[in-house]
Order: sequence, then structure tokens, then C-alpha cells
Amino acid sequence: MINLLGAETNWGSIIGLVVLLGLAVVYLFFGFKNRKKQQEQVIKMMNELKKGDKIVTNAGIYGEIVSLRETNMGKVVTIKTGDDDDSKKASYITLNASVILGIDQKQDLILDENGNVIEPEDKEALKEEVLKEKAEKEEEKTEEPEEKTEEKPKKKTAKKTTKKAEAKVEPKAEPATADTNN
Repeated sequence: MINLLGAETNWGSIIGLVVLLGLAVVYLFFGFKNRKKQQEQVIKMMNELKKGDKIVTNAGIYGEIVSLRETNMGKVVTIKTGDDDDSKKASYITLNASVILGIDQKQDLILDENGNVIEPEDKEALKEEVLKEKAEKEEEKTEEPEEKTEEKPKKKTAKKTTKKAEAKVEPKAEPATADTNN
């Protein structure tokens, strides 16, 4: 097709440009939607914070909320970090609540004998299995003394001991001295 200026129109490049612009609009739309959803989750989490919650900050600091108060700059939390057992090793940090990444939901992993992680559903079965094994071991321990009384005592054998041969050390000869009594 010829346009008014006499140049031919390349429809392939126009369609490519329209498709590219359409993809950019879709990408931006879903990006804003996801960002808004994340902001709503953060606001909900901040509103649900309470004393005693275990949290993790954006910097990776784990702690427990000791106090929570509202200020003109937003919520401020004081968290206790360090060893829970020893209050001397604990430290306290006051932070703006906006640096809280989330509620600490870490759990210890349980590994089987091959080093594979056991799923939470399998933990109950593992606990039952361990309890059964402990019960069996206890039963074996209670049965062992009865069995020992029935066995005949074994004769003790004398152990032969060998002494290491002492190395003989001969005294060094003293150098001869000349007798000068003339």
C-alpha cells in the first residue's frame, strides 16, 4: 500500500510495535497489582503484631516483641534478642515496625538416617516409631537381668602380663688422667 507521501508502509513493524506496547502494559498492570497485594499483607501483619510475637527483621535479626507503642512516626517495637535462657545474654533493640519482615515461623528440621528432610505429616509417624523403639528397648532391659541369673558364671582366666625388658645402660668410662706424683 502506498501512503500519501509515496512511501510504502511496513505492516510487520507496526504489528510488532503494537504487540510490544501491549506486553509492557500487561506487565505493568500485574506488577502494580502484586505490589499492592504485598503492601496490604504488610499492613495487616503490622496491625496484628502483639507482645510476645517472635519476629524477623529485614536485616535478619530474630527476636521477641517486648513492647509495642504507637508514635507520630508510626509503630515502634522493642524486641529482645539473644539467648532466651540467660537474661544476661539478652539484648534489647527498639525499631520502627516497618523493618519487620514477618512473624518468625522457623521450625527445626527433622532428618532421617539418610539425611533427607522428613515432612511435617511424617513427623507424627516418626514420633510413634521412636516411642515404639524406646518401649522395646525398655522391655529388653527388664528381660536382661532375668536371663543373666539363668546363665552359668564364666570362669575367670588369669591374664598374662609381660614386662618390657629394661635396657641396660653401661656407665661411660671416665677419661684416664695422668698420675703426676714423682
